[in-house]
Amino acid sequence: MRKHGLRMAGLCVAAALSVMAFAAASAQAEVGSHWNVNGSAISEALVTKGVVPGATLVGNHGVLLGRALGKELNILCTEVQFEEAKLKLEGSSLGKIRFSKCQITTNGGEVLPACEPHTGEEKGVVLTNLLKDLIVLEAEGVAGEGYDRLEPETGTRFVNIATSSKCAFGENIPVIGKFVFKDSELQGRTEKAIHETEEGPGTELWVISVTEEHKSKIDGKAEVALTGEEHAGLKWSGTPA
Repeated sequence: MRKHGLRMAGLCVAAALSVMAFAAASAQAEVGSHWNVNGSAISEALVTKGVVPGATLVGNHGVLLGRALGKELNILCTEVQFEEAKLKLEGSSLGKIRFSKCQITTNGGEVLPACEPHTGEEKGVVLTNLLKDLIVLEAEGVAGEGYDRLEPETGTRFVNIATSSKCAFGENIPVIGKFVFKDSELQGRTEKAIHETEEGPGTELWVISVTEEHKSKIDGKAEVALTGEEHAGLKWSGTPA
């Protein structure tokens, strides 16, 4: 995400994102992985009560960087938040990500008004499908302090971005694949009130179709913290199996 930008591609993602951390290994929760909140591993009681993550884009800019039709296809958003999101047992989480104040740009940063994203009647909004997140120790053979893998709960599409019939890239632009987050300071195991996250190894993203031409990335960072009256400001971390 550089201003023009601190670019993220956290979409989705969140990029990144609140407490939703995502990494690469199996699609099942890894036995022994767990979230830690305020000095203790997250419990069934805490999960039932609901531990909600929240995120802020560093520099208020996130961009999905892609290509299509021989041109840049970049989706720039300046706000992000989670919906229906909460931490779960065994190092997993579930929820949707809402990106706001979004626009699609092409070569040289040219804004394409006909391609303005929308969700229903909400202009400039991109709301993902339901996403699942898993903590894993390593991604694509690269070990670290724990990575988080984010992928669709079902299927392979993060979202179909709705535009208009006049958009040169299409009326619906799918974002496909999986996204791996890492703690920017490699302190995923360390309890902190705010974790800064960015794209990690093992990320595989495409726009429109799974072809080399359409391979994409997220360039940027997001600060993730717990929210709500009971949990705001508490320190948290993720422990891989």
